[in-house]
Amino acid sequence: MADKPIMGLRPERAVALETLQLCAGFRERLFGPVHVIYAGACRRVARTLEIVLPPPPVILAAVAVALWARRPDSRRHYNPMADLSDAEYKRRYELGRRRYYAERAAKKAFRQAWLREHGPWLLLAVIAILLVVILGLTQPHRFIVIMSLAVYSVLAWVVCWAVRASC
Repeated sequence: MADKPIMGLRPERAVALETLQLCAGFRERLFGPVHVIYAGACRRVARTLEIVLPPPPVILAAVAVALWARRPDSRRHYNPMADLSDAEYKRRYELGRRRYYAERAAKKAFRQAWLREHGPWLLLAVIAILLVVILGLTQPHRFIVIMSLAVYSVLAWVVCWAVRASC
């Protein structure tokens, strides 16, 4: 009877034994460290459970009842607006809506005032930084540096005058 190859391997004893040894070695390399870590963790948990006493069942029952969400007095099912009349609900809704729009308008006014107050100085600082960067990179002649600084000074004076005149 001739040996037929099965899945690329000849079914001889030596090949089968070598394949089994290879699989066992692979399994030991793969699962060996995992097994050691798992066994160590189980031992630590067992020692911790021996040291720490379990809470009495009464406390466990109290915690379970406190966390149970289907109680009639549960905060999850409590609706503070359920006992209000329609007129009171509409009044509170309108007050909340007005308060929201008033806070939003106050924030917008604050942003606009801050921009009106600090915007020109911020613009001058950005222009000055760009001017210094451009002059530092190009390294032009002294005349160009002096003229650009003079133009910037005039621009700063005009902005300061406009801000003072508008206040």
